[in-house]
Amino acid sequence: MVESALIKDVELFLDEKPSVYALRDRAKRCLIKTGFPLEKTEQYKYTDIKEIIDTDFAISVGQDECDGNCCCGKHKDDFFIEIAFCKGALHVEDYVLPAGINITPLPVALYENEFKQYILTSCDLEKYPFGALNGMYLEQGICIEVDDGIKLNDVIKINYKNCGANNIMMNIHNVIVLGKKSKLEIVESFGSENKNKYFMNVVNEIYLKDNSLFKHYKVQKESTEAFHIALNVVKIFADAKYEQFYLSNGAKISRNETLIDLEKENAKADVYCAYVAKVLCQTDITTNVNHNEAKTFSNQYAKAVLEGGSRASFQGKIKIKKDAIKVEGNQLHKALYLSDDAVLNCKPELEIYADDVKCSHGATCGEIDKEQLFYLTSRGINNDDAMKMLIDAHLKEITSLIDNEKIAEIFDI
Repeated sequence: MVESALIKDVELFLDEKPSVYALRDRAKRCLIKTGFPLEKTEQYKYTDIKEIIDTDFAISVGQDECDGNCCCGKHKDDFFIEIAFCKGALHVEDYVLPAGINITPLPVALYENEFKQYILTSCDLEKYPFGALNGMYLEQGICIEVDDGIKLNDVIKINYKNCGANNIMMNIHNVIVLGKKSKLEIVESFGSENKNKYFMNVVNEIYLKDNSLFKHYKVQKESTEAFHIALNVVKIFADAKYEQFYLSNGAKISRNETLIDLEKENAKADVYCAYVAKVLCQTDITTNVNHNEAKTFSNQYAKAVLEGGSRASFQGKIKIKKDAIKVEGNQLHKALYLSDDAVLNCKPELEIYADDVKCSHGATCGEIDKEQLFYLTSRGINNDDAMKMLIDAHLKEITSLIDNEKIAEIFDI
């Protein structure tokens, strides 16, 4: 058994159907076999997660759902279709969805054959310990399926709130499947009160069939006492495209990991990230892009702001398999230091087994431009406001790439 306060008996699941229990049991066995990452684990060498695995969190599995006065209930307005998770539990309400899209609560989807092929199948759980932990407590989440040829104008917004709860672990597992020639936009919004301490552990399994387009937005503004681990696994097929925009501005320890498999020709992935590593907090951005077929394309671009005493890491890997010719893969990271005692570990990687490819990686760092700061303060702007203007300008290069004004407003630092 892995030595950790996070792993508890799962007796509450023993009366479930055998197929569901088998999924949880397989995930538990993977975690017991590999254990949680140690200091010498390569993928976690820059991020100390000891405080997470040593904390004895209560497990939220649905019975802790907040009352009906929740501030983030689910509804449809003129622009967003809103879905809420509170204390790790899905608010289940009836409302009318646009034609061609189905949203199924995970407990229901676990028993429906069309979803079984997707749940806990997108990656090797032995390589993703927190994904395995999530699978152990497979209970809360949603499955979204878009039919072939459906291009939704509505945007789905998923709000994750903990409604003031402390010392709970929330495991949420979502599956998103886009049919051929379909389009979908989803915003994931994570928020909490300033001093809440909890552990949010989220897995998204995403499948993009031929000629589909998925725009995935994530805004993470959580308590600086909270812990946040997320794994996004994306399978992209012929002529399909995945766009991710991620804003991180909170959590004592946060890790956003994205695994992308470009499976067929003309599959594309763009991953954009703007993050603020808060005072004495750790922020980890990890991306692995596998070019498994010729004529596939990827781009990773991250911009960071590091406050005093913060630690951040950016690990961006591009792997090109044998015979995957005419591939293009690029990555770039730019950091702005606000303090001399902030630490950034930047680790770009290229693993290439094919000829006739175009790949690049780069990293830059710097401090606030004193001349620009002087110019602003000399025009009557106080120092704090001037600093904020310069920080916003640094990150704006990422957020300005969002072409939807309503969504761009949510990305305000």
